[in-house]
Amino acid sequence: MMKTYPKTIISCILTMAVWISACNKILDVNPKQSIDSSIALESPEAITAALNSVYAYLRQPSQYGRDLIAIPELLADNTDHTNNPTELYGQFRNQPGAHMNIWGSSYSAINEINNILDVLSTPPAGVSAEFAETIAGQAHFLRALYYHNLSRIYGYDPKASVDEINYGSVPLMTDPVLGADQVTYPERATVDAIYELIYNDLEAASQLLQGKTVNASNPEYYASAEAALALFSRVALYNEDYERVITTATNALSTTGDKFMAHAAYIAGWRQMKLPESIFEIVFHVGDHENPVNTSLRATFTSRISLSSTSFSNRGNVVVAPALYSLYTNDDVRRQLFINGVGRNANRTEITKFLSRSGTNHDNTPVIRVSEVILNRAEAYAHDDQEELARQDLNRIRERAGLDPVDDGLTGQALLDEILLQRRLELAFEGHRFFDLKRQGLDIIKPIGNVRFEESRILPPLPIQETLLNTNLKQNFGY
Repeated sequence: MMKTYPKTIISCILTMAVWISACNKILDVNPKQSIDSSIALESPEAITAALNSVYAYLRQPSQYGRDLIAIPELLADNTDHTNNPTELYGQFRNQPGAHMNIWGSSYSAINEINNILDVLSTPPAGVSAEFAETIAGQAHFLRALYYHNLSRIYGYDPKASVDEINYGSVPLMTDPVLGADQVTYPERATVDAIYELIYNDLEAASQLLQGKTVNASNPEYYASAEAALALFSRVALYNEDYERVITTATNALSTTGDKFMAHAAYIAGWRQMKLPESIFEIVFHVGDHENPVNTSLRATFTSRISLSSTSFSNRGNVVVAPALYSLYTNDDVRRQLFINGVGRNANRTEITKFLSRSGTNHDNTPVIRVSEVILNRAEAYAHDDQEELARQDLNRIRERAGLDPVDDGLTGQALLDEILLQRRLELAFEGHRFFDLKRQGLDIIKPIGNVRFEESRILPPLPIQETLLNTNLKQNFGY
């Protein structure tokens, strides 16, 4: 049976009637290289174009275009805010409802993924088995990524929750919605059910993509077996599935470990458009893709247009918290990624991870890189009583930064604390800090006021139009 994207339906109807009300808004975002909604997915070209549309959603400002990187830093303790401009100030102050909102774009992408996988379950004539496997592998990886982000934003993580206000994760949808008559009104799935799907998707992706390269010139811009294993190590860490973390991280590093940036090349690596140790990265050129300059990471984090410029861009409202900056010692190479701003930010410290990436307005976003995978494994080793191996991974990060290695006397909670500290320092301003605190059930300690893990503002509201149209969908507590 021919599968098509009915006009307006695929972009607007996902799994709930919310997409009917949100139709015009979603259609305003037209991912590059996507196919016309009336074209059947009956050729390799059409299927590839549909998958490109799924990748394109990741570039939106609410996704890795800005919010999935900037807002987890604002909600946590890594940032200060200039309050000029005031954008994202509510997130910095942890105001109720000021949070991330990836619901619409994520479920639109998931619906397109489900349609692609449905088509490939019985490949059309002219679609080879190898092509089908390569596309399906990427689709499984992307669905896992979207669902993990949805689950860690809108619900509690598997091992840290406030039980009396834990209303579940997010709706679990694996069948495509191709018309209004197929819209359903699901309840929130359990976090275990979501993680089961994510595990299955990542296992499928790592197997289907094994030995395949989607793009030889820029393999990091596409899903791969290595990316699936690396993401698996992150997901398993959230699930405190430490044996799985160790296995998947080790397998990922067996083919990507040589990408680990050396001390002498560390700062230069952050000046390249493509971060050398990226395993999966979102490619941007502001203006060519969906992101306008004012919602780019460069404009969010810095007051400069480029490293060499002293002109004030009138932006740079999200700056570095003094408490974070003080944790970097003078001999830590990572300290060189921080500079003073210009203009009204002259006395503020700014991060330059997204500044002058091989030219003005290149904002490529590393989603997962080798250093994170090493830190995932180090944390898992520490929890699994394999402390010598944990110290080895920890020292790779420390020594690359220019710090002395820890010795055998660092054990137990002190070892785990140092691993988590290096995780904070290494991955600062890459969208991890809030999630790392949340998955451990930790309070957020901020000069402007602490946020207890038990408070309802740790979670955002589900989009109000969703809960109005789907009465089976229980709103998060406090909204």
